[in-house]
Amino acid sequence: MRKAIVLIFLCASPLCWAALPASQATAVDQSFRSFLQEWEKAQALFINGDPTLWKHHTSQRDDVTILGGFGGEGERGWKAVGPRYDWASSQYRAGGATLKVDYLNIVVSGDLAFTVGVERQQDVRVGDQGASVRRALRATQVFRKEDGVWKLVHRHADQMTEKGTAAPVPQRE
Repeated sequence: MRKAIVLIFLCASPLCWAALPASQATAVDQSFRSFLQEWEKAQALFINGDPTLWKHHTSQRDDVTILGGFGGEGERGWKAVGPRYDWASSQYRAGGATLKVDYLNIVVSGDLAFTVGVERQQDVRVGDQGASVRRALRATQVFRKEDGVWKLVHRHADQMTEKGTAAPVPQRE
């Protein structure tokens, strides 16, 4: 875990880019930004109840992880994560929901990349809700190139709430 944190910290710094020639860094960045456009299409389908393209863009290896926006402790490995994506997408109902992502940060370093942003969902239908609503998720995602193709390796999302003072933390038994 400590190594992963150090890697993310180092890759977020300009030192990461110093290792790549400027032309290579630009090409890598463009490749990832093109992928992000496809990824956002997959996300829009996901919030309309169809996880197919999302799962296509996700690593199916044993180290894939999710800390999903519908709670729980998280899953690891494709055998657990794949069904989690099916379940999470089934919580949404088709109905023309759209997505806009406001990225706070996009970092690419070689075959690894991460994004931090707010995913703003419009006209989404969740669960048994009859009316469509707006949702906003704070999301951090880690991507890796596998066989030359960008894949989601980790996602952590939670519902955005108002900024406030710390509340007591419930104790687990």
